[in-house]
Amino acid sequence: MPFIVEKVEDEQYVSLEFTDILTMSILEQSRSALKVSLYSCNAYRKVLVNMQKIVLAVRDYDIRQFVSSHKDELPAGCLIAVIVNPRDWETAIFAETVAHNRGIYMRVFRNELHARTWLGISD
Repeated sequence: MPFIVEKVEDEQYVSLEFTDILTMSILEQSRSALKVSLYSCNAYRKVLVNMQKIVLAVRDYDIRQFVSSHKDELPAGCLIAVIVNPRDWETAIFAETVAHNRGIYMRVFRNELHARTWLGISD
């Protein structure tokens, strides 16, 4: 499987980690799995996404559509922290801007410590 969704019970967040080539199909599948996890634990509204090990095979238009649809697909009030590889930084900033413009609480980071701190789940 090119992604793993895991509930982190002690810190009350959901982790989503990707590996391999990232396509729109994989993004859609991962969001469906994420929704199931979030809705099965009503109190969880924090998501830590790790995209550091991926090869991005998605067009900007598709990223805009996908991120824009988070508002309708994910529970209200979700905080989404996305950790990306520096080579994908420009695309990540584009996705963050799309999210911000649509009232979606998503930020991108280059390292896990900053992402966890923003989510309020740092050690």
